[in-house]
Amino acid sequence: MNQPKTYTAASNQRYILRELWHYDRSTIFYALAEIITQIGKGFGTILIPSMIVAFLEQYQKGMITQETLPGVVAKLVTFFVGYSIWCIITGYLKRRNQFQYVKFRCGTMIECTYQKYMSLDYVQCEDEKVQQLLKKAGEAVSGNYRGIEGVLHYDVELLKEAGALILYASLISGVSAWLVVLLVIISLVQILSYKLANNYELKHRDAKAKLTVTQDYLDRQAYAVENGKDIRLYQMKEWLSGHYRAANKKYQALLAKEKACYFADDLFGLLLQLGRDVVCYGYLIGQLMQGMSIARFVLYIGIVSGFSTYFSELTMMISQISSCLKPVGQMQEFTELENVYHHGEGVRLKDEKEAVEVEFSHVSFSYPGTDHKILDDVNFRIKKGGKMALVGINGAGKSTIVKLLCGFYMPDEGHIYINGTDLATMDLDVWYRSLAAVFQDAFTYSFSIADNVTCSMGEDYDAEKCREALKDAGLWEKIQKLPQKENTFIGKEVSEDGIHLSGGETQKLMLARALYKGCALLLLDEPTAALDAIAENEMYEKYNEMLTGKTALFISHRLASTRFCDHILFLESGKITEEGTHEELMQKNGGYAEMFLVQSRYYKEEGAQSHEEDMAGI
Repeated sequence: MNQPKTYTAASNQRYILRELWHYDRSTIFYALAEIITQIGKGFGTILIPSMIVAFLEQYQKGMITQETLPGVVAKLVTFFVGYSIWCIITGYLKRRNQFQYVKFRCGTMIECTYQKYMSLDYVQCEDEKVQQLLKKAGEAVSGNYRGIEGVLHYDVELLKEAGALILYASLISGVSAWLVVLLVIISLVQILSYKLANNYELKHRDAKAKLTVTQDYLDRQAYAVENGKDIRLYQMKEWLSGHYRAANKKYQALLAKEKACYFADDLFGLLLQLGRDVVCYGYLIGQLMQGMSIARFVLYIGIVSGFSTYFSELTMMISQISSCLKPVGQMQEFTELENVYHHGEGVRLKDEKEAVEVEFSHVSFSYPGTDHKILDDVNFRIKKGGKMALVGINGAGKSTIVKLLCGFYMPDEGHIYINGTDLATMDLDVWYRSLAAVFQDAFTYSFSIADNVTCSMGEDYDAEKCREALKDAGLWEKIQKLPQKENTFIGKEVSEDGIHLSGGETQKLMLARALYKGCALLLLDEPTAALDAIAENEMYEKYNEMLTGKTALFISHRLASTRFCDHILFLESGKITEEGTHEELMQKNGGYAEMFLVQSRYYKEEGAQSHEEDMAGI
């Protein structure tokens, strides 16, 4: 049995560097250059005061004469100019690398995440574990100093501090080796103190996260427009605010204790630094009294202070990197998920646009994690170019049949055959190209009408074919009157000039999308549920006109679609209880006939009401 793969800090670091190398390997070399210049810049800030003191000492002692003064000043000026240029280069490298890290995160890693999600099998997308993993993976690309980009920032800082520590330790050891040992011991004690405070924060992180989730949820509910009516009518303002205040009070209590731990750590750190300064500065003062130059004294004072600072920062960087690397491992795990069905391999249709024959053979199905059979021994066959209606009340299993036909799920028992080939053995990427579906919960994207119809960007589509699809769908009459015609945006999210479509117009747009794509099989999963009876009838007539030579399956709990179909299946509790033509089912006087008669009365009443409203408006 294969053991689950583990993602260590080292493997996560390798993953980031590998992806960055493939994206732009020059960024790694620029990062190394930044580390070197940062170390030099930090040492320069310590060296400058020492150089100035050395110059003044030599001048007071008469070691610098009027003749040599210009040369010495020229050397100092040259050093300062060179140091300034060095700082400019350091600043440039830092800004350049920060920009490259953002580009890498946004241009590659974020896209990698959502491309992976969109390529997973639908059954995986509905899996709660995959959803949780996606959320955790998203944290790896969610900010400048979090996840992948945070690791890159902190890696540079970590290596800078490690390099500076090596340099400073070698310089201090020239004065006293035990002084280096003392500084290391004090720094380690500081690290231990910080870890104790940090452990308290980590221990209560989950509790804080739950409270944050609660607060975020209450925020969303308070601002949701659809909740506005109930909040006002039932006077929920104080109730929701009370829950928010309670969650916030608990959060603030945890935060206060956390801050107290860090304050204690800061106070302890100050006492350690005081002890360090007394010992180190006392030792250096002793060396000064024994003949050490003031310039060297100033230099070593700066080095001692810099050593302790870099050691403390090094610890914090290790902690920050560890925190950032955790979601990176989860992102790796997510991006390495494998599809459960065939993609890029398996049986393919000879002609992706030619009508197909569909057969369900003893198909039973339960959704993952449940024992309840949504479908139970379902059998039916749709001939090539045939039109079948699948009707029944809500919850009968109609939409599940559509999901199975789309290859989103595979049957627990039985088989689905396409032209005699088991769907489980077919290449789903090819099968998707052969399908067109219009669903009940149709929605549009905030891009142009043409983009929504063709699912293509810019001019990368057949404009004439797009217009023909819009005409056939009955939407062109409205669109041609718009200033930008099919290039008009839908919604206001992306373009202020965007328009809003009614429910019926949205359904027509979905029909245009299906027509533009072309297909071997058209699936209509209650696409008219949001329409009134008359608009629904008109929409089905439009569908019927467009389906010549195509195989089609109409799914509905209404029966307006049945008179266009060759065969009707009546589904109850996951089983086909009746089937035949409309006339045959009416003669049986069963569940189908009862539903049809009830809906017929409703349609007549609605039609009469519409007629009365029309007459009243004359």
